Amino acid sequence: MEAIAGTLGLNINGFLWHTANFLVLLFLMWRILYKPVVGMLNERTRRIQESLSHAENVRRQTEEAEAQRQALIAETRREGELMRQRADEQAKHIVAEAQARATHEAERILAQAQANIEATRVQMVADVRREVADMVVTAVDRVTRGAIDAGSQRTLIQQFLADSTAERKN
Repeated sequence: MEAIAGTLGLNINGFLWHTANFLVLLFLMWRILYKPVVGMLNERTRRIQESLSHAENVRRQTEEAEAQRQALIAETRREGELMRQRADEQAKHIVAEAQARATHEAERILAQAQANIEATRVQMVADVRREVADMVVTAVDRVTRGAIDAGSQRTLIQQFLADSTAERKN
């Protein structure tokens, strides 16, 4: 083997020392560099996992907050719609109440006006009867020139007017 190594120009002792040096260097590199680098990479991986976990928690909380916000908006809209409906109902009730009061007031005013008209008509009829009675008394007095006194004439005229009113009603 030395002959082959010699023809190839290899130094076995040097080769063994280089191999031993390489193995020592490899051991030292593994001890000094590899373990700390792997430790740093593992620590970095752990921190990344924690960050991802935290980000997932934040995302979940954000989704929950958004769902709560949407539910609150829906509840607010529903309450607003209920308030609007109640306001509409109250407005309709108030309008109906005002219309009822206005109708009642109009009926009262109409009844009062009819009563006033009837009272005025009765008063006018009474006034006309008195006027007619006075005119008839004056006319009869002129015609009879005192044959019947004024009180008797009035009584006769009142009876005549009452009889004529009763005949008109029948």
